[in-house]
Amino acid sequence: MLHRNRMPYRRLSMLTLALVMLVALISACGKNDKGAGATVIATYKGGEVTEKEFNKYATFQSIMNPQAAMYMSIPQIKEQFVKQYIVSKVLIKDISKEEDKKAQTAADSFKKQLEDARKTDASLKKLMDDGDLSVKEAVAQYKDLAAFQSFYGAKGEELKPTVKEEEIKAEYEKAPTDYNVVTVRHILIGTVDPNTGAELKSEEDALKLAKEVKTKLETNEDWAALAKEYSTDDGSKDKGGLYEKQTAKGWVPEFKEAANTQEIGVIGEPVKTQFGYHVMKVESREATAYDKLKETDKDEIKTAVASTKLNEFLTAEQDKLEIKVTLPQEPTPSASGSPSASPSASPSSSPSASPSASPSASAGAK
Repeated sequence: MLHRNRMPYRRLSMLTLALVMLVALISACGKNDKGAGATVIATYKGGEVTEKEFNKYATFQSIMNPQAAMYMSIPQIKEQFVKQYIVSKVLIKDISKEEDKKAQTAADSFKKQLEDARKTDASLKKLMDDGDLSVKEAVAQYKDLAAFQSFYGAKGEELKPTVKEEEIKAEYEKAPTDYNVVTVRHILIGTVDPNTGAELKSEEDALKLAKEVKTKLETNEDWAALAKEYSTDDGSKDKGGLYEKQTAKGWVPEFKEAANTQEIGVIGEPVKTQFGYHVMKVESREATAYDKLKETDKDEIKTAVASTKLNEFLTAEQDKLEIKVTLPQEPTPSASGSPSASPSASPSSSPSASPSASPSASAGAK
């Protein structure tokens, strides 16, 4: 319930909206793009990218990753996507024959899924038709994506052994409280059903009830009974709201902050997270010194440092290509950017995802 990697259904709804916006955008672009696709929008050492080529890539991304594709339409972000597209095109030329064969096998499987999906999913067919993207071209894009993910993964593994102990320790020291071991009780007054996305309570009603529950707890009513009656957290409602000796970094930020700072033994004010309002009491909290970290935690930090090195490598490769992007001037859409949705150097779509224009299917593949 509290794990930060769960996708909130509110975000799922945003993805639905994103796809609807994207279909409209690509449809509009298709109508205005006749005969203008040969325009060169970027040059680099050894090649160039036309507007038509990149539009096909954007259409493919709208199948595999609607959220990323939507952000491609924002001029300020689109330039970075163009650069990433070029870098990936160049780097996949270095993959081994074995990895190339694996990418082709994955692409062959994707082709069948795509052809089947087009027979039953009219919106997928329309999306591809409007984007002038054939099945053959989509399959080729898929192979490139699989190849780049293979390159990306292999490079990450190559860099991981280069991470030094002092780099791991420096990363740990940026947020040592992430590794606090905390025992906490909480009662969640949920605002959204995490399984269906349906609203359970308005924020106002949830906060009011959370305060009432807090008052009951402060008058020594039983945690076990109140958690069973009021909490919407299936992971703890039958255990008196207890999370025992958990590492704080696994929780969503607001809950983690409260677990790391709230006075021990005192019921705090309701804490708002993406799930609703939590009435919390920290029962114990113990810091974890660097030399007491579990090997799994150290390995996780090591991977994070290696990921930073990998992004630095990709940035350096990008610089070597001397990319010049010359996108045509476009009006800025009103949609606001999200830090989590901004383009990163990492491959953003999964080659294992099934083709579908359905936002729920695409989101579920993440």
